[in-house]
Amino acid sequence: MTHSDAVIRPAVPADLAAVTAINAHYVANTVITFEETPPTVTDWQARLADLTARGFPFLVADVGGEVAGYAYAGPWRPKPAYRHTVEDSIYLAPGHSGRGLGGALLGALIE
Repeated sequence: MTHSDAVIRPAVPADLAAVTAINAHYVANTVITFEETPPTVTDWQARLADLTARGFPFLVADVGGEVAGYAYAGPWRPKPAYRHTVEDSIYLAPGHSGRGLGGALLGALIE
């Protein structure tokens, strides 16, 4: 399966259980998230609502009806000079790396 099999689309609340599970994997097994406790579905609901309300993208890579990864962009720093700067986050479900999904998600974020 390649990234061409994925549908990159805006995240919806029904995707957040999968987003939570993907993120929890990285919190438990890596140091890349800078989280010590995995955010809950409720935390992800608040993040999705906040980013969406502010006009920032929160996307998922849907492969055969399964959320295989997610990406979002949000404000990097609150100082006025950073108002045109964003921070992006991209995470893939275990077993879905090495197929171009991360690049596909990044490309969609940039668009």
